[in-house]
Amino acid sequence: MEITQAKATLDSKAKFCLDLLPGKIIDIQFTNPLTVRFKLTLIGYEAGKYLILKYPPQAKNNQYSDVLKEGNGAIVRYIVEGERGECVAFSTTILAIAVRPEKLIYLTYPKQIESRQLREVSRLQTHIPAKISINKDQNYDSENLLQGIIIDISTTGCRFTVHVNSGFLALKKRQVFVHLLSPIDNESVVISAHVRNNQMQGNRLNVGIEFAESEQQKMHNLLAAYAIDIGQ
Repeated sequence: MEITQAKATLDSKAKFCLDLLPGKIIDIQFTNPLTVRFKLTLIGYEAGKYLILKYPPQAKNNQYSDVLKEGNGAIVRYIVEGERGECVAFSTTILAIAVRPEKLIYLTYPKQIESRQLREVSRLQTHIPAKISINKDQNYDSENLLQGIIIDISTTGCRFTVHVNSGFLALKKRQVFVHLLSPIDNESVVISAHVRNNQMQGNRLNVGIEFAESEQQKMHNLLAAYAIDIGQ
């Protein structure tokens, strides 16, 4: 999806701490002396002081030593899922490189962050039971369907949450079918969709799903039946 709106946000420790959790994979870009980008895991942080990232495994044997050194600046980017659907970015500087017991990178804590809205259509928080299948023709009562909860939704997509031990990790970025029960006649409604992303949160896996464009009118009617005002 295209970035459609940008907004600058002054430093807010509470907001920042909620949006960025340990274990999150973030994108970090260095531009001095070379432009280099890494996908690194956040180990943790102390609000207002520093962030700690894993050292990139591809930078062994002193590779990128001129890039990964104290004082060099970088840009950090990561995606915040949920009803907001934002790309967050901020400038930072390498404070230190720790060697023991594991090689880690310490970054300065941001004084200002910028966020860009990723979704053209805002989503509303819900608690709708739903099931996911790979095949369209599977029955709603089939044991092969993956059962979970839709926690936010619009006519264009939703966020589906499920226990991590369900095996849904194998369904990244592929076509799926969302099965819901109509509140009017309790009949199953099947929506063709596509998995766009997966994100761990605690002991659950949140799955970003985009509905097929041809299904949006069907979703509009279904949401109206649920008495969900989507503003359309």
